[in-house]
Amino acid sequence: MITIQTANQNQPCVNSLSTKILLSPFSCTPLAPVGACCACVRLGKPQAYACLLPNPFNNVECVQHFPPPCHLSTPFNSPLELHHMLKLTFNTTIGLGLSSVVMAMQINIGASSSSTLEVASNSFDVFISFRGDDTRRKFTSHLNEALKKSGVKTFIDDSELKKGDEISSALIKAIEESCASIVIFSEDYASSKWCLNELVKILECKKDNGQIVIPIFYEIDPSHVRNQIGSYGQAFAKHEKNLKQQKWKDALTEVSNLSGWDSKSSRWWCSGHKLEIRLPAVVYGEAMALIGGASMIESDFIKDIVKDVLEKLNQRRPVEANKELVGIEKKYEEIELLTNNGSNDVRTLGLWGMGGIGKTALAKKLYDNYCSQFEYHCFLENVREESTKCGLKVVRKKLFSTLLKLGHDAPYFENPIFKKRLERAKCLIVLDDVATLEQAENLKIGLGPGSRVIVTTRDSQICHQFEGFVVREVKKLNEDESLQLFSCNAFQEKHAKEGYEELSKSAIGYCRGNPLALKVLGANLCAKSKEAWESELEKIKEIPYAGIHDVLKLSFYDLDRTQRDIFLDIACFFYPTINEFDCYTQREYIIDLFNACKFYPATSIEVLLHKSLMTFGYCDRIQMHDLVVEMGREIVKQEAPKDPGKRSRLWDPELIYEVFKYNKGTDAVEVILFDTSKIGDVYLSSRSFESMINLRLLHIANKCNNVHLQEGLEWLSDKLSYLHWESFPLESLPSTFCPQKLVELSMTHSKLRKLWDRIQKLDNLTIIKLDNSEDLIEIPDLSRAPNLKILSLAYCVSLHQLHPSIFSAPKLRELCLKGCTKIESLVTDIHSKSLLTLDLTDCSSLVQFCVTSEEMTWLSLRGTTIHEFSSLMLRNSKLDYLDLSDCKKLNFVGKKLSNDRGLESLSILNLSGCTQINTLSMSFILDGARSLEFLYLRNCCNLETLPDNIQNCLMLSFLELDGCINLNSLPKLPASLEDLSAINCTYLDTNSIQREMLKNMLYRFRFGEPFPEYFLSLLPVAEVPWGFDFFTTEASIIIPPIPKDGLNQIVLCVFLSEGLNLTFSGVDCTIYNHGDRSNEWSISFVNVSGAMISDHVLLICSPAICHQTRVDNDHYSLSFEVKPYGKVGEQLSSTKGIKGCGVILVPSLERSLGLDGSSSRSKVEIVELPFNAHQVSDEFDQHSNIDDDENEDAQQQLLITPKKMRKT
Repeated sequence: MITIQTANQNQPCVNSLSTKILLSPFSCTPLAPVGACCACVRLGKPQAYACLLPNPFNNVECVQHFPPPCHLSTPFNSPLELHHMLKLTFNTTIGLGLSSVVMAMQINIGASSSSTLEVASNSFDVFISFRGDDTRRKFTSHLNEALKKSGVKTFIDDSELKKGDEISSALIKAIEESCASIVIFSEDYASSKWCLNELVKILECKKDNGQIVIPIFYEIDPSHVRNQIGSYGQAFAKHEKNLKQQKWKDALTEVSNLSGWDSKSSRWWCSGHKLEIRLPAVVYGEAMALIGGASMIESDFIKDIVKDVLEKLNQRRPVEANKELVGIEKKYEEIELLTNNGSNDVRTLGLWGMGGIGKTALAKKLYDNYCSQFEYHCFLENVREESTKCGLKVVRKKLFSTLLKLGHDAPYFENPIFKKRLERAKCLIVLDDVATLEQAENLKIGLGPGSRVIVTTRDSQICHQFEGFVVREVKKLNEDESLQLFSCNAFQEKHAKEGYEELSKSAIGYCRGNPLALKVLGANLCAKSKEAWESELEKIKEIPYAGIHDVLKLSFYDLDRTQRDIFLDIACFFYPTINEFDCYTQREYIIDLFNACKFYPATSIEVLLHKSLMTFGYCDRIQMHDLVVEMGREIVKQEAPKDPGKRSRLWDPELIYEVFKYNKGTDAVEVILFDTSKIGDVYLSSRSFESMINLRLLHIANKCNNVHLQEGLEWLSDKLSYLHWESFPLESLPSTFCPQKLVELSMTHSKLRKLWDRIQKLDNLTIIKLDNSEDLIEIPDLSRAPNLKILSLAYCVSLHQLHPSIFSAPKLRELCLKGCTKIESLVTDIHSKSLLTLDLTDCSSLVQFCVTSEEMTWLSLRGTTIHEFSSLMLRNSKLDYLDLSDCKKLNFVGKKLSNDRGLESLSILNLSGCTQINTLSMSFILDGARSLEFLYLRNCCNLETLPDNIQNCLMLSFLELDGCINLNSLPKLPASLEDLSAINCTYLDTNSIQREMLKNMLYRFRFGEPFPEYFLSLLPVAEVPWGFDFFTTEASIIIPPIPKDGLNQIVLCVFLSEGLNLTFSGVDCTIYNHGDRSNEWSISFVNVSGAMISDHVLLICSPAICHQTRVDNDHYSLSFEVKPYGKVGEQLSSTKGIKGCGVILVPSLERSLGLDGSSSRSKVEIVELPFNAHQVSDEFDQHSNIDDDENEDAQQQLLITPKKMRKT
């Protein structure tokens, strides 16, 4: 039987003294009528009634009254339902509520079997000081248990009897080693000298060590403690008067003035009711739930205290504790809302990332911060390891028993009663290191509303098994965080020790932001000399720490055979160790390659991605953490530690050289990545590869041309899917070689004259690269290469023609014949449906050209001798880029171009150096190129003007007219133009051009239209149609502070002098604000040759000048510096040819251009550029609004000013 009896011990209710409910332990059905009191309430369920405890407020009536006897018409299915019923009862009582009823629990908690006090060597989180007789079996025990369940390590003195007045040395040590103390003041606390001495010691630790002290006033008025009145005054009257009494009183006063908790004012309204529970042992677990329900007011009070303690502890962790959390705070803030958003649904947060990246540490912090807000909580560590050791059933049992506090030996943990309890409760569960879908499925359990599950895993797919999942990748630490974590472990402080800064940077460079590696390496280097550091950092490059790799290897062991092969290939071969090799690491490419190896990569690569062993970054290229690469390579090394010829993959140049030199190769070798630049000459025999029958990937980087085959080459593996041999020294491949599995053949700078004689079956071949093979005279029949995508034959200067089968390749996307100077004709009647890019740059002998493709977007015929460019070439094309520069014999059939709409997609057109082009042909071209954005017309000497229809190119932003020496006028240019260059176009009326460009700029600025990165023009000019606010004849200019409100945009002018020989290719313009660099441009003149035949002005206007600068005291302080740079980008020391710099503010510019309403265009003054003025204007203050005294130094640097720049 379960007997629940309530009784009012203080003031009995007038209508009822007690209430009893008798329940069967099996059916839980009431066996007897319930004696009713006057305060009966109706529960939420229809026709379910229960008696409330006697009304603690004599004058408060309940909602409804039912005459006795009152029966419970709905049977209880379990004590849990009774628990639920009581909650409903309390919640539906008018005037009472959860926070207005107090149940003081009398629970028989057995004393400790041993009164011996022992203090563990490690410190405690909380020391609890209390009066045993008052609260040991009630509030203190509940609080202690709640703290321990929340992961707080407490010290509580279990001894019943305290001998003598002095506290023991063990107790003193426990107080000193605690981070915080909780002092529970109760009625008789002051009667114990032992307690008072504890209190004095606690305050000493607060003063000396900053210990946290939290007072709790349990059923006692804080003023009684503070002023030693009431029971506290009586206690002091009984103590013998001695020197300690004043210390005790001072301690009580000090602590009672601290922030703390008052049971009466916070949660407790009435403490007169007690609940006695007599339970058979078999139902002890369920009775605990019943107790929780009955004492829910006290439990809420305790929850608030626990939450307060946790918050205070989290703020006061020492460096030794916080070094585990470096970098966690930022990640924690990013995902905090996912776990604490107040929603009532069940949610799962997946923390995903590589081994050692900090998933568990982050999950632990989330758990510590939030566990006190949940009814049940559990942190289940090392699921992978525990499942392997003990089995999934044991791990599942551990989850249930930890959640429900049943004990590990509790039977029937799958009992429906337990499951139902969890389905109603708000739970927090952390499942740490879940490795397989089977483990995830095994640990899924039903949880109540508002529950949260946090899963740490290396496989993002695991999280998909849980309800309401969200996956967040845990990223590596940045450089500052890495240095801090490393320093905490290496130096026991947050910063690197003096003299170890560079070594520390090398160490964290090795770890690449992985917290585990940083901690292991830091701990290993701790307290060692610089020499030991240097030796250790060299050693780990060859012999990595097992402690790091053992963690990382767990992900590898989860893979199947083909997944392991792909992973090791990427780690040992594809992850770029040779710069040129990076371009072969794209997803599509490696999928093609592994398909040829029968690895079925599509699924396997997804697995590697989900397990955080690799990623795809920019341009879909492989990315892999250096420690993961190192781990993979270490696995291969262990295949044969002493015999590299028996390893599956070779990448170390010296070891590969040894294998070839002593003919140690075996059938175990599948991959060779050989960079010969790091060793001397390599002499291979004709049979060097004969024993390597399983070789799949061969990359020989032979830039130094130091690989020799003096006897020729008789054999290569037919399993090769990738063959890259730079500077291959033979005229052809071995006649025995069957390239059927080849995906890529790359033999640049080779001595090849041909590849093979007969037609080969090339089903897998996608890429052929034979660039700079100067002896190559023919390309074989490729009709049996249906998957060919790229054919690159740049600078094969002996090649006369292409095999016709090339244009029949159904998937050919790129064809590069750049620099093939002996090709005279490239004509085919086959219309390609796949060719995207065709590069015929510098095919100087090419006269006839007609290749068409409906997919072509990029075409270069630069430097060819073609005579005609027909619209037939652009039939149905999607051409975006067309380069016809330096085609000096080209005669456009312009009318056909416009009629056939062949240029309607064109955005970039380069006609520079086309000396035959004229205004009429340009008109036809521009009619068909309405989407043009960039137009290059440099050195088009026959152009006298541009056609009027250029203004229909509404997207044109860049126009280059440099060297068009006969150009004498321009029509109205489109308002979209942002960059105009017309070097040496001396016949142009550049004033009107500049005016229109600046008007367009001001229009965009005034009406808030999208503003470009910059407006730029470089034009020949001897005068400008405006004055300057600031001017100097130097290559730099400093502007005095300008009010922020007066500076919203500026125009910078740089004057270049006549006769300047353009030995430099451009200028760098740097902007400084308050002495700090804030922005920079590089303006290139790289296409210009010879000298400037007149003065030129470079105009720069960019919103970045103002928008990206710092404002101090509401003022800008700007300076500009202009420097030339050479042909290869090197800075030149001389600024010869830079004649001066000028700055004009937008308000002044608007006045000059007649856009402010105060002047008309006819009143604009033309200003000649006076380069001999050296006087500061007295109008300076009118423009700067700054006192002379404050800016005397800045004013002295202004060589000429607005007044001197204007004509009167």
